[in-house]
Formats: sequence, C-alpha cells, structure tokens
Amino acid sequence: MRTLTLITAALAFALVLAGCTAGILYTHTVTPLTVNHQATPATGAEGESKIKQISLPIPYTYVGVRWGDISFGDLAREKGLQEFYYADLEHLSVLTIWQQDTVHLYGR
Repeated sequence: MRTLTLITAALAFALVLAGCTAGILYTHTVTPLTVNHQATPATGAEGESKIKQISLPIPYTYVGVRWGDISFGDLAREKGLQEFYYADLEHLSVLTIWQQDTVHLYGR
C-alpha cells in the first residue's frame, strides 16, 4: 500500500512539473479586449497588427529587442476602419525568448 501511495505521489508530482514546464516552453493564448458584445455585428472587416520581441537571458538582466506597433488608431487608419466592434489580443511565447503579441481589430 505504501508503494502505491509513493508511486501515485510521484506521478502527480511529474504531471504538475510537466504542466509548469509546458508553460515555460510554449504559450499561446487569445484574450478578448472587449467584454460587452451585446448588439455587436458578427461580420465586418478585420485588421491585424503585431509586435515582436526577442529576449536573451543574461545573468542579472535581460537583453532584448522589441519591434512593431499594435496601436488601435494606426491599425484602423491602415485598414480603413471607421468604427470598432471588438478586439482580441493574441500572445505567443516560445521558451520566453521569442514573444509575439498580435491585436485583432474588428470593425467597419
């Protein structure tokens, strides 16, 4: 019985550790920036803009470069959107070295 308990505890610990490691290795999430979708049209034009970052961990600091633009105003002007319906933020991270944020803007 004691051996079964130790095996179960070891398996549970390994699963938790694997989940923590997976979050460090790769993360891909989409978060709505607008929460009230009442009376929002489901169709329309879409604009997409990205900001990218490379970070190198060096002892006691990070050295990184970030480029791109995710401002709503510039994105709307570029895509010809006169009215915003809703927006989403997509985040991608690989090994915490490569990170990319994408704004999806929906409107007319």
